[in-house]
Amino acid sequence: MTLAVVIIIVLLAVLGFGYLIFRMMRKSQEAVPEATDANDAKHDLVVGTDEQGREIHASEDLRQPTRDAAGFESLLQDEIHDQGREEPVAPDEG
Repeated sequence: MTLAVVIIIVLLAVLGFGYLIFRMMRKSQEAVPEATDANDAKHDLVVGTDEQGREIHASEDLRQPTRDAAGFESLLQDEIHDQGREEPVAPDEG
């Protein structure tokens, strides 16, 4: 009889503790996105500086300059020529 009472008390304590943790987790998950979204909406974050020292903000549209592959190709051709090798033939040309 006393063993059954102890088991019931332990079971109720575990269920109560689990419910408490469940409630705390749910409240913390609801609060965090609201706080961070509101904070981010108020301030524009600075993500870096440009060459002139001006701040770059997260809301700005950053465009990377396009790279010119011709410089690399000419350097590669010069290196192949300097080593006395011939340029390899492409598989679709061969």
